[in-house]
Amino acid sequence: MHARLARYAIEPDRVDDAVESFRDASREISQLDGFRGGHILVDYENGTLMTMTFWENRAALEASDVRAAAARQAAVRPSEGEVQSVSTYVVPFDLAEPDST
Repeated sequence: MHARLARYAIEPDRVDDAVESFRDASREISQLDGFRGGHILVDYENGTLMTMTFWENRAALEASDVRAAAARQAAVRPSEGEVQSVSTYVVPFDLAEPDST
């Protein structure tokens, strides 16, 4: 499995707006081939928001690049936030299932 982690800066008083925008964007992303789930992480005090999405394999992750980038921009725009970074990772195992590969 592979993961994409994106970090965003949002004004703290606009975080709820951003969460709703990301909820809308997630509907599109969840329909992409190879999508295996994801999470939105929020620090309401300092306005940090992160999205982590999981992909079946590297090919699915790479195939989603363009649409994921567009969804990130569309989601952050209404709250006037910014995308700070986007990184990809290999997921060697799930902490809930440490013996899985």
